[in-house]
Amino acid sequence: MNRLRRARPWLGTLVEISLAADFDTPALLAAVEAAYAAIARVHVAMSVHEPASELSRLNRSAHLAAVPVSADVLTVLRAALSFAEDSDGAFDPVVGGRLTALGLLPACEVTAAPQSTWRDVLIDGDQLRFRQPLRLDFGGIAKGYAVDLAIEQLRAAGIAEAQVNAGGDLRVFGPASQRIALRDPRAPSQWSQIVELDDQALATSAPYYAAGSSPSALIDPRSGSPYAGADSISVIAPTCLAADALTKVALFASPALLEALLERHDAQLLIQRCAD
Repeated sequence: MNRLRRARPWLGTLVEISLAADFDTPALLAAVEAAYAAIARVHVAMSVHEPASELSRLNRSAHLAAVPVSADVLTVLRAALSFAEDSDGAFDPVVGGRLTALGLLPACEVTAAPQSTWRDVLIDGDQLRFRQPLRLDFGGIAKGYAVDLAIEQLRAAGIAEAQVNAGGDLRVFGPASQRIALRDPRAPSQWSQIVELDDQALATSAPYYAAGSSPSALIDPRSGSPYAGADSISVIAPTCLAADALTKVALFASPALLEALLERHDAQLLIQRCAD
């Protein structure tokens, strides 16, 4: 079994791909390139830090007229709006305006309406329109989607075993389970728990890398308040998109809604407490 491991900066983090197959090295490298091409496609389309991205263009103009959107953006948006509705707004892709106001996203030439929410996003076929100025931000779901796309590429190439890890949002497949170490929220450079994944995904949300006195980028979309806790929230799910989104739902949704969503998505919640 030939093995290969590569890492590249995408999606605002370091994306690492590890794989194995009975292929020669050129074939393994070709599979890695296909996976990174899918990840790059998501970055180019959905980065709010890139003024030329599709998402940035939507945020500038979709309140003025309906705008055609790509299949990738439409897929992520539909999933995000579904999580928003099912969580009663505990997950909301329109949180970008609040993040901008807190200085956690770069300024945008269009100021989001203070009360804008996911309900102001209208999809008509392959077109998108906003009821009022707002700022979509896929920071809570796009990495998971990109990981899923990369996994699809690797499976299609005939890879036998792989892991794609985008800064802690990861997914694995292969003939045997893979052991993943979770960071200790009290000492993030150390691990505190080992979990085993079997053709599954895992995502984690935690504030332990917030800089100094800066507010956490984990924002309750309904109140605009940053997450004030210190616990680490991880979710295991069949897809990384679902795991990514559900970590935010776990932070802010009611226990009853969270339980229902975890069951619906065949997901498991892991909470690492950061006791005083």
